[in-house]
Amino acid sequence: MKFSLTYDVAGAPEEFFAWLLDPRREEDLYKGELKYRSYETAGRRESEERVVRRAWFQRGGQLPGPVAQLFGPGLSETEDGTFEKADRLWTWRVTPSSLADRIRHEGSLWAEAVDGVRTRLRLEFTFDAKIFSVGGLLETATEKNLREEWDRTVVLYNRQTSA
Repeated sequence: MKFSLTYDVAGAPEEFFAWLLDPRREEDLYKGELKYRSYETAGRRESEERVVRRAWFQRGGQLPGPVAQLFGPGLSETEDGTFEKADRLWTWRVTPSSLADRIRHEGSLWAEAVDGVRTRLRLEFTFDAKIFSVGGLLETATEKNLREEWDRTVVLYNRQTSA
């Protein structure tokens, strides 16, 4: 399954990425707005060309019944992401703590200046769950959750930048 999202946000692309990659906003975004059960940066390296970050988290959202039974209550995920500064490109891969060999979750986020005061974000997601009888259900639920999370992320960002 693949899908895309596009948003316009306030400010320059560099401002958005500085906010997105700032460890101090983890409380506001992941534990606050998105209501993750836990979120922590497990590693971060920065050079002149890129930022590489690994994060570990447990989402707060509910999975459909059969999917929740399959994963159990302790599902966690690890995100490995890279931000290429010159390209204004953030790419990531998320690996679940179980069934990692049957799930592919990755994506890209590009940002481009629109008019000097706004930035257009273009997100592309790939999510495939090759799990007999519940793969499609998991894909549908994940797409819905990711759309809602990004809607809320953009609202929080715009609210914080206009304050």
